[in-house]
Amino acid sequence: MQDLRENPAAYKADCEKRHKPQLAALVDEVLKLDENWKEHKKKTDDLRAERNKISKDINTQKKAGGDVEALLQKAKDIPAQIQQIEQVQNDLHEKINVILRKLPNLMHESVPEGKTEADNPEIRKWGKPKKGKGENHGEWAEAHGLADFDTAAKVSGAGFNYLKEELALLDISLQRYAIDFMRKQDFKLMEVPMMLRQDAYAATTPMEDFEDVMYSVGKEHYLIATAEHPLMAQFWNKTVSGNELPLKIVGVSPAWRKEIGSRGVDTKGLFRMHQFNKVEQIVVCKPDESYDWFEKMQGYTEEMVKELGIPYRVIEICSGDLSIKNAKQYDIEAWFPRQDKYAEITSASNCTTWQAQRLNFKASMNNQKITPHTLNNTALATSRIMVAILENFQNKDGKVDIPKCLHKYTGFKQMG
Repeated sequence: MQDLRENPAAYKADCEKRHKPQLAALVDEVLKLDENWKEHKKKTDDLRAERNKISKDINTQKKAGGDVEALLQKAKDIPAQIQQIEQVQNDLHEKINVILRKLPNLMHESVPEGKTEADNPEIRKWGKPKKGKGENHGEWAEAHGLADFDTAAKVSGAGFNYLKEELALLDISLQRYAIDFMRKQDFKLMEVPMMLRQDAYAATTPMEDFEDVMYSVGKEHYLIATAEHPLMAQFWNKTVSGNELPLKIVGVSPAWRKEIGSRGVDTKGLFRMHQFNKVEQIVVCKPDESYDWFEKMQGYTEEMVKELGIPYRVIEICSGDLSIKNAKQYDIEAWFPRQDKYAEITSASNCTTWQAQRLNFKASMNNQKITPHTLNNTALATSRIMVAILENFQNKDGKVDIPKCLHKYTGFKQMG
């Protein structure tokens, strides 16, 4: 809130660049509420000061043998007045927090201008896209007895699947490959809770995601959409030593997302699913190191995709397409021959202080507390990587070559 008080113009300009003028209007609204809150705080401070003065006056009058009845009654009335004003303060504070959760992070100055994903610029490419579409990966998997989409749809609904034998081993192998790769970079492995309380979840991601993205469990819990969220939620209301920074963690978990249903989840296959496995990397660091870590984390994932031999490109997310929690974001898009296009497989985000502030997460440095920066990036999400492998490395005889870096995990070099 203090930064918003000092730099309201910067927040308004950021909202305008994001093409969200409705959020710019919230800046004025929250500042008015803040002024009202400060006025009420002054009233309570003044009443407390008056109560202290009256207490001294009562002692003085008693020593002088004077009448203190009027002073005692005045002192007796003050707590109720304070309580009444504090209730107004609390209500204002709650309204302020609701609005603050809707306001976006301040973008990095390098974020390109744009309105939609169509305006996201390409940063670089690697590899040679395969020509020729080959057999549909879902049909290929079913024909070889490696997947059962129909039964999964019958018992769980569209967007879920049964994977068998070599395809299930490929999924597990990709997870283990990504985990080993990240551990070589000194990231510490962590398994995470599969669901979070809503109040903890709301500190890690925009609240509108609850309706559109996440599966609710009961009245106040949600299945996780990515390991990033519980990895960050572990720092809720915590303070760590600055000497521990950077914290580097690789998390592994299934991920559940319901929003994909409107975009073709009923099509057989692995490309769009409600449940998939994901290895995630996060970093918590000092503010002046976060953009260096942002590039490093992006580099780690690109190196893995290169080792897998999958052609890809990197795009930068433009201002209008950027999530409100992100200050800067890169996506990696792999080449999918069947679609004859690149499509997203990873996202790297620098959230700067957005998550830490909402988590009330601090780092103690030089006898003071700072707000650390938090970053996240997909290491590997296995479902789309498996599609990319099945499509890009499918031979004319129908067999699929397994990337060399996975051989020690799979125990086989080909499928089919």
